[in-house]
Amino acid sequence: CYGLQLMNFHLGGSVEKKAVREDGQFDIQVETDSLLFDGLDSTQQVLLTHGDTADKLPEGFRQIADSNGLVAGIESADKKLYAVQFHPEVDLTTNGMQIYSNFLFKIAQLKADFTVEDREAKAIREIKQTIGDKNALILLSGGVDSTVTAALLSKALKPEQIFAIHIDTGFMRENESEMVIEALTSLGLQVRLILAEDDFMEATTIVDGKETLPLSETTNPEHKRKIIGDTFIKVAEEALAEYKLDPEETFLVQGTLRPDLIESASKMASSNAETIKTHHNDTQLVRDLRDKGRVVEPLHEYHKDEVRKLGEILGLPSELVWRQPFPGPGLAIRVICAQEPFVEKYDEVFEKLKQFETEEIKATLLPI
Repeated sequence: CYGLQLMNFHLGGSVEKKAVREDGQFDIQVETDSLLFDGLDSTQQVLLTHGDTADKLPEGFRQIADSNGLVAGIESADKKLYAVQFHPEVDLTTNGMQIYSNFLFKIAQLKADFTVEDREAKAIREIKQTIGDKNALILLSGGVDSTVTAALLSKALKPEQIFAIHIDTGFMRENESEMVIEALTSLGLQVRLILAEDDFMEATTIVDGKETLPLSETTNPEHKRKIIGDTFIKVAEEALAEYKLDPEETFLVQGTLRPDLIESASKMASSNAETIKTHHNDTQLVRDLRDKGRVVEPLHEYHKDEVRKLGEILGLPSELVWRQPFPGPGLAIRVICAQEPFVEKYDEVFEKLKQFETEEIKATLLPI
């Protein structure tokens, strides 16, 4: 989409705002002699959503897809440069996966010899090489990311090396912590529950050299994310002391994924990224620990679908593998438009919500 426009413009072509927009599913015409559309019919159903359109093409390029007179695809076969205006990654582009396959294997000539099993072995090897005979402290939310990470730890290390804790921030879904402990215990993991509601409610942190308001008072969502992430680390360090573990002999293990690092503009993902939002597992305190070599994140190159696949391979229960994602900051992040903290009487509001419940639909109160 934007990539086509960017490529076209920077290589000497032009981009113009046309009189019409395209938003939705459309039939386009493609040149089937292009390797990108090899094996496909000349008419393809795709998702388009754009107002600007490539107009003049750069030298050496040709149009390979047309949508009602608008450029929907371009290529320079000699330079192996290809771009499409539509979105091949979505289901509404019927043959999007075939288009990706053509690009990867017929144009880029990659080999399909990668498996998730390969990455499982790599992750276990990384854990063993990094931690060795030292200790691992893992923060478990009960979500698929941290649960898969814990399963990898249990394969790589001895049970006495693993210290697993679940921190109840006070911003969990109803009965969340109890269900998490029960589920993880059923997997053979010894998980300690730490009740830290007061720690989080009154927590502050430093942003741009200034102390923030307490979490219970600030309405700034980015401040909240940083407060929560830093408080997780502080509570984890208190747990280290209670376990009488030497911080220099103990690694913090997290289920950090690549999108977390990308959105937080971590240098682990890119040296030129801008912050979209700070993830609780990539705050400054976490980065300081990384710089000291004290953080192990075996899933840091993974995306969510790969983690779920690995969870299945590891034999985790489907209810854990396919559990609804729940962010580490829990319910503490209000909508951005909030102007002041607001706490409603939970019981009264919940009783009103229950009238909408059915056998299939259960009401849950989410503070905003």
